[in-house]
Amino acid sequence: MILYTTTPYELLFPEEDTVYQSQQVIDCDAGQLVVERIDDGSFRVIRLLSSDPNAFLKPEYAPGSLLSARWVP
Repeated sequence: MILYTTTPYELLFPEEDTVYQSQQVIDCDAGQLVVERIDDGSFRVIRLLSSDPNAFLKPEYAPGSLLSARWVP
């Protein structure tokens, strides 16, 4: 089946709520980061929420980057 739509994939096929329970939003210099807690206590960046286009060029805010626990209040 092919769907010709502009609707995002996430709205058509939503994930279960358990996927989002380990995520949280934290403040950073560029705006906010959506991060996911990893078993060793660090965090993985899921998404950057910012209106500054230069913030998206910084490697520490790239999706998949690992952050130490010191970033989270």
